[in-house]
Amino acid sequence: MLTTFIQILGVIILVMALRALFAQDRAARMLYLNAMSFGIAGIIALYIQTPFGAIIAITFFIASTISSNAIAYSIGRIKNEIILG
Repeated sequence: MLTTFIQILGVIILVMALRALFAQDRAARMLYLNAMSFGIAGIIALYIQTPFGAIIAITFFIASTISSNAIAYSIGRIKNEIILG
């Protein structure tokens, strides 16, 4: 059952990677990369089933959250540049 969840997350990450590769819009590309990072945090948490694995997953999740905030800020700046430019 656990490997099924890991496989599903792997497929989702692969789809997001392909969508990020072929996306024309920079904002969409950033969102796909953000979804990939959350999926990777989930795989880490499911695959490494030790307390240290949990610490790694939590650390990666926090870093992903910080990067998603940076992505949201960048998207806001892109929208402002489009309006002003």
